[in-house]
Amino acid sequence: MTFKKEAKFSRENFQSGRADGRFDRSLGFIYDFLRRKEPALSFDKVTTPEEFPAWREKVRVKLRELLRMRDHAQPEFVLLKDEKREGYRLFHYEFYPEENLAVPFLMLIPDDVLAGARKAPAVICNSGAGASKESLAGEPSTYPNRYPLRNRQAWWYVKAGFISIAVDNPGTASCSEPGIPYGLTQLRFYSLLLRSGRTYQGFITEQRLMLLEFLKNHPLVDAERLACSGLSLGCGGVLYTTVLSDDVKAMIYNDFVCDGDARIFSVTEFPASPVMAASFIPGAADWFAIQPDLTASVAPRPVLLAEGGAWKGNIEKIVRAYELLGARENLSLHYYRKYSDPASRQYDDVDLRNTTGLTPMDFLDHSYVDVSQHSFHPELAIPWLTKLFFGKECDNPGLLREINDSIHEKEHFFNADDEEIFPEEKVKTSK
Repeated sequence: MTFKKEAKFSRENFQSGRADGRFDRSLGFIYDFLRRKEPALSFDKVTTPEEFPAWREKVRVKLRELLRMRDHAQPEFVLLKDEKREGYRLFHYEFYPEENLAVPFLMLIPDDVLAGARKAPAVICNSGAGASKESLAGEPSTYPNRYPLRNRQAWWYVKAGFISIAVDNPGTASCSEPGIPYGLTQLRFYSLLLRSGRTYQGFITEQRLMLLEFLKNHPLVDAERLACSGLSLGCGGVLYTTVLSDDVKAMIYNDFVCDGDARIFSVTEFPASPVMAASFIPGAADWFAIQPDLTASVAPRPVLLAEGGAWKGNIEKIVRAYELLGARENLSLHYYRKYSDPASRQYDDVDLRNTTGLTPMDFLDHSYVDVSQHSFHPELAIPWLTKLFFGKECDNPGLLREINDSIHEKEHFFNADDEEIFPEEKVKTSK
């Protein structure tokens, strides 16, 4: 048999060519098998407000099981050093979630909180795929970061008066391997976790729940005002932590809401990506569409969705959950500026779970994604959480100016993920 050097899957690879509808090739069979599944815990099965609490509890129990989470005692947290910054102090910590494991993180505390003027609300910040905790804190960093000003989540929050925590994704930045593209480290790490009977997102979520417990017991933190904030890959741990713990009072989600199964079903030319591999949770397709159903289960707690997503069976489902509970005002839904006008969102009636033949870019178009503007959105997050937790408008003129400047920040990498994960692509395109 002759193999094409640039071979790609097409719609025909996922269809039966037989009169009886059977598949004599493996790929089409498993694709069809997955498409015919009806998730047992889909929010679509909830029809009344009275049914919602029992459904949510079933979702929580099943999610913890699927994430293969382990029970751990609350670990020791050790302060390594602290440094003065303008308007706040930067604390370097590490904690020991498991035997032989040390996890570093940064904690940023406003000066007036340290002076004893008040207890403050706190935010756990998760970065995108290749970025570091230092970049979250506005510190110098050599790791990929397309928008260094926008993406310093923890810095924005501390400047707005919040205590914030910045932590690396496992297998990334200081948790990666020196001199090796972070994507290769992540892929190796994912495969070893799966071999050990664990999942990447479960590994993250265990640690985020420990950080949440640390904040609840910190003398300067108002434990009734805790939030989780994520960008891109970091949204997974944010979502799962929020679903599993009522201690999280608000969630800031800086990514488009994506039904991962719909992506697999609709896109035939599917790209290889460590970020997509990181979201893999074996068996989840039997139970729910991960992002839309789990986000729906967070209702009625306040949620900010910064980058929208496809409507049918996706954003529509989340909106319906909040409306069912009479809490639509607690869901702050935004789209990329390119799609802020409803007239520009032309695919609201498209069911991506029952669509085939899309390219990766087609899928993003159907999900209303402006790839070049994928980032943290301080212009949305800071005013929203300030109003929610402080009960007032964000009225710091200097901070508002910096937020406005960040909106116009130029992209620092064309595609940091491709350059770091697949360095040969950079060589190819430069020839």
